[in-house]
Amino acid sequence: MGLFDRLYYGKAGKRDYSVEDMPKTRVALFFRVLKDHLFDLIKVNFLQLIFWLPFIVWTAINVLAIQTLDAETILAGENGVQELMGQMTGFLFLWLIGIVPCVAITGPSSAGAAYIMRNWARDQHAFLFSDFKDAFKSNWKQALPVSIISALVPVLAYTASTYYGALASGNAFMFVPMVIVVSASILWTLMLPLLYPMMVGYELRFVDLIKNALLMSCARLPHVLLARLITAIPIAVMFGAIYFGSSIALMVSVLYYLLIGFALSRLVYASVANGIFDAYLNPHIEGAQVRMGLRPQEEDDLDLPDDDEDEEAEDDEEEDD
Repeated sequence: MGLFDRLYYGKAGKRDYSVEDMPKTRVALFFRVLKDHLFDLIKVNFLQLIFWLPFIVWTAINVLAIQTLDAETILAGENGVQELMGQMTGFLFLWLIGIVPCVAITGPSSAGAAYIMRNWARDQHAFLFSDFKDAFKSNWKQALPVSIISALVPVLAYTASTYYGALASGNAFMFVPMVIVVSASILWTLMLPLLYPMMVGYELRFVDLIKNALLMSCARLPHVLLARLITAIPIAVMFGAIYFGSSIALMVSVLYYLLIGFALSRLVYASVANGIFDAYLNPHIEGAQVRMGLRPQEEDDLDLPDDDEDEEAEDDEEEDD
């Protein structure tokens, strides 16, 4: 295999583990994958970063525009607070509109990364560039609608909150459509950790893909919520840095996404999704394996002596005495 082939397909060999060395939990497997594939995660992150560049550039433009506002001068005016809030709201809405096409184009790349992470999270090998390309090509028809909806969700949630929120001041019934739209947006956000891994791992119609992701995310709400909260920490740091004007925190959070952030989020989602699929999908599919990459449960059972054997050993010791 030549140098070009190694760069394109990756190294086929991987470390051999005995059954006793295999991790017992998905958390342990996650950190093993993180240790073994750290530099490969950076490569996958670069592949995704290419498609996220428009989003990053558009966000940077808006951040710079907000920083040009002279807040002190605006606040010194007669209606300074209202004027400043109005300008900030205008920038926010413009940013949300602009990210629609930026996020919409990222779906196929997310599918490509999800396939690689699905394999690594099951302790399977993946040919980095070729598998990314193949998953990109074979799943783009479903990935694009998912990313388009994901791009529209923030706009719809923000519009519903501001529009129905204003109407609700005079009519409490207007809270109902606002709550419905915002709740649906939150639910879609919680479904996303399952959508791409399910898309690349199973042959499902788009309607069935959405339905299964909805049911399983509701059934394992704490798991998907924890996954979203973990991956939201760097985003919270970034927005906090912008709000408080901390250039160091902003630089660290930006570097995180430039180096590994997108790929690491996909690995977290894949690890959570694999466990959920083992609980709800794989046992109902003929020939599908469960607990891939984890130590077989029967091996754990062999390590523990039976109660009868313990009692017999105690009896033998008493007779010897």
